[in-house]
Amino acid sequence: MKRCFGFVLCCTFFLSLWLAAMDESASRSLSDKVLRLHVIAASDSETDQQQKLLVRDAVLETLTPVMTDCGSLQEAEAAVEALLPELQTAAEEALRQSGSTDAVRLSLSDETYPLRNYTFFSLPGGRYRSLRIRIGPAAGHNWWCVVFPPLCMAAAEEDAEEAMAYLEEPERQLITADGRILRFRVLDWWKKLQSRR
Repeated sequence: MKRCFGFVLCCTFFLSLWLAAMDESASRSLSDKVLRLHVIAASDSETDQQQKLLVRDAVLETLTPVMTDCGSLQEAEAAVEALLPELQTAAEEALRQSGSTDAVRLSLSDETYPLRNYTFFSLPGGRYRSLRIRIGPAAGHNWWCVVFPPLCMAAAEEDAEEAMAYLEEPERQLITADGRILRFRVLDWWKKLQSRR
């Protein structure tokens, strides 16, 4: 009985490693196709957290229709780059209307994110291209989502599926499959193991 249990445990372990290696490939290609939005509040006060959401909404109102017309990460990045002054103004106006005098800093950069579970999909941890918005000292909790494909405002699963049509089948499978959270945790473990070599 102990041998049987050990064999099953060993097979499960190696199957998990094999799946992690397969998922790593899809995860890498996914991070080359996704643009994320990262909004960092000035502090954790209730007012600053509310203002973070106001900034998010103002930026998404301008950004979402433009992202819908993009066909690649490069197009999305170019569109964001062109919109930066308008996005800056929208963010500042949202803050001023709420009574804040904090500065807002927007930048496009590469950022490392942890595993994140959304309503209709999940994203594995990793390095992603991001539109980063820092409010004031940017010392509060943050908010993030995916602006390309435009998944931030996906109100229903059908909306999310339509937005994800630009991704290849292995990538869509990776982020929507049952058991994806466990698979992503194994993938995180696999990446840490790989980085120690």
